[in-house]
Amino acid sequence: MPLFASLPPSHQLFIMEKGKPVEIQQQKETVRIETFSDGVFCIAVTLLSIEIGVEVKGSETNSGLLHSLLAKWPICLAYVTSFVNVLLAWIGHHGLFKNLRNTDNGVMIANGLLLMLVALVPFPTRTLGLFLQTGALQAAVIFYTGYFVLISLAFRLLWWAACRHPHLLAQDITAAQIRQTTRNENTGLVCNSIIMAVAFVNPVTSLALSFVMWVYWIAAG
Repeated sequence: MPLFASLPPSHQLFIMEKGKPVEIQQQKETVRIETFSDGVFCIAVTLLSIEIGVEVKGSETNSGLLHSLLAKWPICLAYVTSFVNVLLAWIGHHGLFKNLRNTDNGVMIANGLLLMLVALVPFPTRTLGLFLQTGALQAAVIFYTGYFVLISLAFRLLWWAACRHPHLLAQDITAAQIRQTTRNENTGLVCNSIIMAVAFVNPVTSLALSFVMWVYWIAAG
C-alpha cells in the first residue's frame, strides 16, 4: 500500500493542502519534458559534425590532404555557426522551463514543434556549407537564416503556450520576469527576421550579423 494512502485522512488532507503530492507530480512532468528535449538537442549537435570529413582519393600526399582539409572551411564555418545557435537555443530552452512548474497539451505540442525544427538544423547547415562558395550563396543564406526565424517563432509559441495560464508558471515568478522573458522572445524573433531580410541584400553581412547576435545573447544572459 502506498505510504500516502496508509496515512490517516486528516494527515492526507494536511498534505494535500500543502500541495506536496501535486507539486511533486508537476515537477516530475516538467523534468520529463526537459530530459527528452535535452536528448533532442544533443542529437542535433551530434549530427552537425557528421558532415565534416575528407574523402580518400587513392594515393594521397601530405599537401593534397592539407588542401582537402582547408577546402572544408565552409562546412566547418557552418558547423560552428549552427553549433553556437543550437547551444544558445538550448540555454534559452532551459531558462524558459525554469519558469514553469506544470505543463499541458499546448506546452507539449509547442515544445514538440520546436524540437522538430531543432532536430532538422543539420539540413540548413549542410546546405549553407555546400553552397557558401557558389553562385547560390544568397539563396543558401536566406534559407539558413530563415530557418532560424522559424525556430524563433517556435520559441515564441512555446512561451505563449506556457504563460497563457498562470497555473503553469512557477509560483515565485514575478510579473516583471514574465515581461522580461516575453521581451527576450520578441527580440530574438525580430532580430532573426532582420538578419534574414538583410540576406536578400547582402548575404555576407547577414552572416556577420548572426555573429553579432551571439555576442548580444551571451551578454544578455
